[in-house]
Amino acid sequence: ISCIISCITGIVACIGEAIMAVVSCIAGALECIVAAIASFLAGIFNCLTCGCCSSRRTAATY
Repeated sequence: ISCIISCITGIVACIGEAIMAVVSCIAGALECIVAAIASFLAGIFNCLTCGCCSSRRTAATY
């Protein structure tokens, strides 16, 4: 009977590790998505504040 209990314990441990792996993958994907959004917003901010796209050009910018 100890063999059956050992087998069930192993199955439960395997399921727990599989769930943790899925959670880790989801967390990694979310981290990647957040980093991509932050990079995109930083790029837009840099483009809007650089002055090269501004409609108010002076002689010094030519």
